[in-house]
Amino acid sequence: MEWPKLKNIVLVILTVTNLCLLVLAARQTMENDRLQRQARQDAIQFLAERAVTVAEDQVPDEMTLLPQQVERDLETEGTLAAQLLGTGVQVEKRGGEVYRYFNDQGSIQFHSDGAFQAEFPAGAFPAGDDRKRTCLDLLAKLDYEGELLEEGENTLTFRQLWQGAPLFTQQVTLKIEEDSITAMTAGRRLVGQPTQDLSRSVVTVSTALFQLFNGINALGDVCSSIDTITQGYVSTASLSGPVTLTPVWRVTTDTSAYQLDLVTGTLTRAP
Repeated sequence: MEWPKLKNIVLVILTVTNLCLLVLAARQTMENDRLQRQARQDAIQFLAERAVTVAEDQVPDEMTLLPQQVERDLETEGTLAAQLLGTGVQVEKRGGEVYRYFNDQGSIQFHSDGAFQAEFPAGAFPAGDDRKRTCLDLLAKLDYEGELLEEGENTLTFRQLWQGAPLFTQQVTLKIEEDSITAMTAGRRLVGQPTQDLSRSVVTVSTALFQLFNGINALGDVCSSIDTITQGYVSTASLSGPVTLTPVWRVTTDTSAYQLDLVTGTLTRAP
């Protein structure tokens, strides 16, 4: 047989083989999805049989958040300080991996664990008529996407979001005096750009529901309904190495609120 013909036959065989493998992979994925959906339904039914109701639309269809880790980015911190304070920013290294940036517009101080605080002179950042919008715009200069948690007479507290997911341990309070934003206090933020942590994985939705039920019982609590389930992250800083972001569920029931670690399955009462 001539080589060109033989080559064409080999190519056809390889193409057909690849198509068969793709079909098998697609079928396997579809079957896995079906099994996961069925397991989710079984877990919801398990709860119902034990007099714990939960609306289906409150239970995530799948786990969309994955474990992340974050390395501190000092260069970006300097850039953010300049975006916030403007030109002529000076930097002071204060020890313990703490850096303070300052000029006539005020100062901001960053810590390695994500803690930060800032002070501004009166008039530097007018609060305006829409205090929430003005505060969000100021936080945006720090690449801090926030959602309002609480508003007081002279303070507004925001929680940071990352790709739309709440970071439950990342919050900041902005202080307003004489119609000006004068401080950022008790702040905590992402220290860099998260990357997936391949050393950890999350449980399935059905497993999470079972662990939630068992965890509530282990705490000695009782409930008759699961009202809300919110997916988000909590962060943990170490003395050395990256900050870790762990996916969690924040769960409210008719009696209490809980936090479920989606990596270890550990349930605790919500802070």
